[in-house]
Amino acid sequence: MLWPKLVCFALVGLAFGQLDQVASEEIISSCPTNFTQVGEKCLLVDTKWKTFYESDRHCRSLNAGLLSIENPTVLNAINDWLPIDFPLQTEFWTAGNKLGETRGNYFWQSTGVEATYLPWKEGQPTPASGDCLSLLATVNMTAEGTTLSAHRLSVKNCTQWAGHICQAPLQVFKTQLCLNPGSFFEAKIPV
Repeated sequence: MLWPKLVCFALVGLAFGQLDQVASEEIISSCPTNFTQVGEKCLLVDTKWKTFYESDRHCRSLNAGLLSIENPTVLNAINDWLPIDFPLQTEFWTAGNKLGETRGNYFWQSTGVEATYLPWKEGQPTPASGDCLSLLATVNMTAEGTTLSAHRLSVKNCTQWAGHICQAPLQVFKTQLCLNPGSFFEAKIPV
């Protein structure tokens, strides 16, 4: 009869021993591999020219979607980032399109949400140009050098080519520093 009580006591002791081994714990967020955090988004630029459909398929293969621009804060962060990391890239596909929409409203394909913030490039929108939205900048050449204007939305035929920007959600982890006799390790646990 003493044997089951000893086993139970040993199991309880092991459980409490495991609890004592977690030395610290914190919540962290990071972007998926190869993505860069820009503002609150994780972004990946592909400068290879593809159609809207090929670009969308590429992003989906990375468990991501094409870029959605919900407000001026997002656009400003992107316009601060692009000239530094991609100084001569003038055009990128976004998730914006009006495919199948008869009223002419644009939607962010990656989220399904109607695009209410539409920072148009001068002279846009030109619906006769197509059904998809790209971010377009103008190249300015001066004696001092070449610069790009801020990227703004432009309507484009979905079968034309451009680079694209994929967005993925931040990955949130709880990290625990675990101590064992003679060693330690860090565990990342998705939240």
